[in-house]
Amino acid sequence: MKCTGTVLASRGEIASVLIESKACDHCQACGFGAVRDPKALEVNALNRVGAEAGDTVDLEVSGKKVMEASAILFLIPFAGFIVGFLVGYFAIGPIFDARTPAAIITGFVLLAASYYLVYLLGNRSEFEFVIKGVAEGPEPLTPYESPSLR
Repeated sequence: MKCTGTVLASRGEIASVLIESKACDHCQACGFGAVRDPKALEVNALNRVGAEAGDTVDLEVSGKKVMEASAILFLIPFAGFIVGFLVGYFAIGPIFDARTPAAIITGFVLLAASYYLVYLLGNRSEFEFVIKGVAEGPEPLTPYESPSLR
């Protein structure tokens, strides 16, 4: 995954970078084009290219990190629900003579609890962004800004 951002501050091999999304700037195909909330994210990135404050840089997130984040976000809650469902059905359900309601309730309780684990695993302090280089020249035009479409 690649993106572009602006370096806010640089301290050795660590740079604070502001990434701004330009999604939905001109396209109103989905009907949400009128919603223009600022979409920005400030991240710490590994700066081995020597970028300084004010530079526009190209950032990259490895595919391995993206897959790791997807697994954490989707598989842990799914596993929490399945484990909760099975515990509720086979361990708690027979006690109250209500297997299905106990299984569903326990499944959703562990599903909700698993999001705390997702939160903890998502806050690991690793550098997920790496500055690949300083961007040169103006940004390319979006299809809406293209002279051929005006």
